[in-house]
Amino acid sequence: MHIDGSTRLVGLIGSPVEHSLSPGIHNAAFDYLGINWCYVPLPVEEGCLLAAVEGIKALRFSGVNVTMPFKTEVLELLDEVAMFAESVGAVNTILVDKGRLIGYNTDGRGFYTALVRDLDYQVKDKRVLVLGAGGASRSVTVSLALAGCTSIVIVNRSPERSRQLADIILKSVPEVEVNWLSPDDNYDIVVAESDIIINATPLTTFNGALRVPVSLLNKSQLVCDLNYSLYQPPLLQEAEARGARVMDGKGMLLYQAAAAFEIWTGLDAPVEVMRVALLKALEQAHI
Repeated sequence: MHIDGSTRLVGLIGSPVEHSLSPGIHNAAFDYLGINWCYVPLPVEEGCLLAAVEGIKALRFSGVNVTMPFKTEVLELLDEVAMFAESVGAVNTILVDKGRLIGYNTDGRGFYTALVRDLDYQVKDKRVLVLGAGGASRSVTVSLALAGCTSIVIVNRSPERSRQLADIILKSVPEVEVNWLSPDDNYDIVVAESDIIINATPLTTFNGALRVPVSLLNKSQLVCDLNYSLYQPPLLQEAEARGARVMDGKGMLLYQAAAAFEIWTGLDAPVEVMRVALLKALEQAHI
């Protein structure tokens, strides 16, 4: 990589960003296409978001990704927000276009693309169970509702957050059936009858907080865990052992990065190059 005065800059703002895999993924794509771009992680402390956003413009960045804890807070600082990002109330990608800041959310697109391209899976008329009601759950459930799933059940500790997520989904797709439960409720029947089961929490072990009765999983289901590593998390190991199809978070990470790449550059993302870079970055990080 050659960096000079004409290098186009993009990056990642959030905290922490030190262990992000995004620089490796994007810089591999820039190198492959031979374009003079560079992706850099930019740690931003809480309370400094406005200064960071102004700095992006002042330093003539072409765009940035946004990660925790700023995906929601950044919305009020933007000049324009794409419809999907506005619907889910979170932005993970910003385009700087002639000094104007335009916000997007590529997480839901990344998840849906992984389903379609990597698994050839059709969402229409499917019943969904999602564990967690945070930002990742928002993006994923709204994308599934827009793709035509018939029902979504949310399992989350906070009824208020579940209610907020249900409202977000129904605002985008009023005809989808949405319900929510507490992890303390008995939702064994929901697990058994769901077509798609998604862990959208940071938890990957069965320690009482992530309660999935794995004995009820079966070969007609798709089980997803949005966490990613070189190795399958326990939920997916158990699901695969029972014949279910499985998908971890690597595909979502890959395709959301590819979507951001295309928003910034206007070029087709070299997805397979980015996939190899992602796996290499995971190996180097020992994740």
